[in-house]
Amino acid sequence: MLRFPLQSGSPRDEPAEMILLTLARAEENGATLTRDDLARELNAASLDLLQSLISQSLIALNGGALALTPAGRERARALLRRHRVVERHLTDVLGFDLPGAHVQADELEHRVSAETTQALAEELGNPATCPHGNPIPSAPAATPLPTRALSACAAQTRASITRIGSETPAALQHLATLGLLPNVEIEVENVAPFGGPVMVRVGRAHYALGRNLAARIWIKEIENS
Repeated sequence: MLRFPLQSGSPRDEPAEMILLTLARAEENGATLTRDDLARELNAASLDLLQSLISQSLIALNGGALALTPAGRERARALLRRHRVVERHLTDVLGFDLPGAHVQADELEHRVSAETTQALAEELGNPATCPHGNPIPSAPAATPLPTRALSACAAQTRASITRIGSETPAALQHLATLGLLPNVEIEVENVAPFGGPVMVRVGRAHYALGRNLAARIWIKEIENS
């Protein structure tokens, strides 16, 4: 049972905040999104608020690409901080699994106050990352994001997963089922040509990952000894 206070908010705020969060996560992964991309990521009804966010100077339209403005990025980072600190509390204190914690944090990120978020972070020792390895904005020990995606690795690469950039319940559940989580060591066995799957080995198991999913798994290469 959660033991921290929640603040009330307008139901209309949540779809708008999800747009900001989606753009912030794409930015972390070095990607840009169009209106069509956003429609695929979110319920299309949320896009009714997109023009309002542009009018509020929270989002800029650069050609066909959407980008956070400094004000939009600041608001999105506050939401990411709430989400990721709550995830840490759910996994580290309450024992939730990673996919379950993500679903709960999706609901709570819109309702937890900044003061409660700070108190939770301090109770947890100010963690630098969420359970999926993604950085918690404003964490004192925050480190630079890894710059190499699994999709960019050559065959025979040995690596350790550092973060999962694909933060959707379905993707997190799928990767958790395969055991592809932060700090797990993997080996790239083959990379199919023409955008085909990335074949990886985890222990004695072998998996084929779609290129889009592999592009959202970030790694640190292990030097061959």
